[in-house]
Amino acid sequence: MRNCAIYSSQFDLDQLFEMIQSIYPQDTIERKEDKTHIQVTRKKLFSKKTKGFNIMTSQTHPEEFTAMIQGMLGFLSQIEGKNASLQEKVLIKCSTLNMVVGIETEEDISEEFFNELLHLADALDAVIFWGGGSLLNAQGQLLLDVNGESEVEDYKVTAHTSFLDDVRPPSESAMLRKERSEQLLTEQGIPFNVHLPARAGDEHTTIRSVEQVAERAVALCIAALKGECLGAGESAEDTAALVQEVIDKYDATSFFSPVERRFVEQHGAEHQEVISFSWGYEAYHVMLWALGYVKELGAPVNLCNVGQDVGYLQQCDDVEAFVAGAQLRSKSEILDAADLIYRYNWVCVDSRVKEQSPPGELNGGVAYERHRALNWLICYLDQDWDDVRTDT
Repeated sequence: MRNCAIYSSQFDLDQLFEMIQSIYPQDTIERKEDKTHIQVTRKKLFSKKTKGFNIMTSQTHPEEFTAMIQGMLGFLSQIEGKNASLQEKVLIKCSTLNMVVGIETEEDISEEFFNELLHLADALDAVIFWGGGSLLNAQGQLLLDVNGESEVEDYKVTAHTSFLDDVRPPSESAMLRKERSEQLLTEQGIPFNVHLPARAGDEHTTIRSVEQVAERAVALCIAALKGECLGAGESAEDTAALVQEVIDKYDATSFFSPVERRFVEQHGAEHQEVISFSWGYEAYHVMLWALGYVKELGAPVNLCNVGQDVGYLQQCDDVEAFVAGAQLRSKSEILDAADLIYRYNWVCVDSRVKEQSPPGELNGGVAYERHRALNWLICYLDQDWDDVRTDT
């Protein structure tokens, strides 16, 4: 059986189900309750054949989906494409993906089934990952294979409406920022991906307000504090008491995202949750930088100084004082940092895909947390904290 998966920037599972129903109007179609698997059964006399569609989206499996897309981008960006412009557009398209539909079939994919998949891909405005590393467009034409070959000269990048801001032609400010970031990486001796596009420019970006940044900083610090205490072996009861004391001090009940709130309010936590939220200190560090409390971010090499960073908040009696002592950095400064971390994080992801240590002593965990924090600061795709992506 040939491996095949359909990738789309759409993520409406009900819409996908309706599309499959329209393609197979005479067949029996079943869907799991969570909507992540669809089975199509076709009966012929005394036999029957089934086709399966396994679905994962950026909303149903955010961490797994992000890791998969980063791996895919890392793989495709390493190919020496014969058409550099086309390859860059393919990478941009892949950075907008929201859903993957894995194909299951009892036999090799027949011509009839392949045409059905093209129909589905066209309806989803998708690309198809086919066989041993070939990427096809919705018409079945080769966009890029492992040898850098393609059957088309150009490709029009389209995406879900939530990505419109990121697929517009890059502005002059964005292109200049990309050049400055690449120059800095060159000076540091860190290899980078020249195909990574410029990001949104100053004129296309809105920065979070100082109040929003301060509240996000407090929420990150408190959640990380719980993770740190539990990770150090403190009892769930003592940890809960300390966390509630800090929440009360900064009147922070409304600051948490839904995921943070569940973590903070639950009794104790699973080991993986403890680790994950403890890393939040690195995102908190970025918020402190954006608020002017931390002078320089520097390269994502070392873990932040937790004691020093927490001290900035401890010195304030309430969140109003924390805001009053802040001086939000300019849009240009924040965009500079966001563009640079975007490229640092690609280096770390690429190294992980290759099972190598990142160059320049870069720390992949620090790069990821900073990337997420900075994407939130620049309102990347207008996503709330729990949904912020770190596309590379």
